[in-house]
Amino acid sequence: MSESPDVAHKKRKLQDGPELEIDVSAPEPQSKKALRKAKKQKSEPTAEGSEKNEKKKLQPPKAGTEETPAKRSDYGVWIGNLAFTVTRDDLRQFFTSNCSFNDDTITRIHMPKGQEKFGKVQNKGFAYVDFSTPKALEEALGLSEQLVTGRRVLIKNAKSFEGRPEKSRDQENATIKPGHPPSRRIFVGNLGFDVTKEIMEGHFSQCGTLANVHLATFQDSGKCKGYGWVEFEDITSAETAVRGFMMVGEDEDSSDSSDTESEKPKKKLKSTKRKVWVNQLLGRRMKLEFAEDATTRYKKRFGKDGEGRKNDSESSETSGSERPRTFKPKKPEIDDSRYSKETVQRLSGAIVEGQGSKITFD
Repeated sequence: MSESPDVAHKKRKLQDGPELEIDVSAPEPQSKKALRKAKKQKSEPTAEGSEKNEKKKLQPPKAGTEETPAKRSDYGVWIGNLAFTVTRDDLRQFFTSNCSFNDDTITRIHMPKGQEKFGKVQNKGFAYVDFSTPKALEEALGLSEQLVTGRRVLIKNAKSFEGRPEKSRDQENATIKPGHPPSRRIFVGNLGFDVTKEIMEGHFSQCGTLANVHLATFQDSGKCKGYGWVEFEDITSAETAVRGFMMVGEDEDSSDSSDTESEKPKKKLKSTKRKVWVNQLLGRRMKLEFAEDATTRYKKRFGKDGEGRKNDSESSETSGSERPRTFKPKKPEIDDSRYSKETVQRLSGAIVEGQGSKITFD
């Protein structure tokens, strides 16, 4: 059976050229796995290389390098307002060129590193420089307000803290929360909209006996607005709630009752107390702080100097027993000559009687 001319045309033709020669004796090429293994072995340090690195570590570093041992001396200065591009060599040159001591007098230069910018490491704008003699310290302090790479630096004694602001009492007593003084009434914020009064009572009853629970709600839906007030019968329960946790359990004595004190010493107490958190409700962390007492708030509003009393005193100052006058808005005056009577009635807001005829359809 003869092939059609189309099938014969589609057959591949051999390329005219020299035949390929294959060297059978050549070594087999390495696989990708073997190449990766060889590359990994090159990157790992050899035993000889590790010994050389250990020898380098044991050798004393050269002066002026970053690997100098951080040994602080009693004669050191703090230098600030530095440019971020200033290096240790710049500081060495600044002190040695403007002072009478040599480079060996500078025992340490500590310059904290900052963020990199354009691939270059920068400093944080200050540094510590230590000297070996007190005379060098005095000369270095005299260089304050001098220019270093275009900026006037500030040099102070590293052990002097003059000019530093003192810590306030609020910072010292950071654990004490700001706000109203401790009271039996606390404010609860960051509540969920699904919180109800019953849920609040059941949650805070574990802190102590409750006196009153008031929850702010919307008028239309009756749901919680996200805050409320809880009043306890004693202040200790309120302090426990504001702290956010309470300890549950008691300390047990593990010593046997039959053993006397003379025979065996008492063993250590086994603590079974555990911490129970009360500052979370329905998966939300609540804001708990002491609220102003209800009686104190009432006195502020309606006491002698309260807001409500001020309004009453202002009204009593009016002459006699006359009540304060109520001012009614005047109607606008309209010129009758320009408009007709009906138009004037409409503009003034008066009721206008209908004067037309009623049409009916039979």
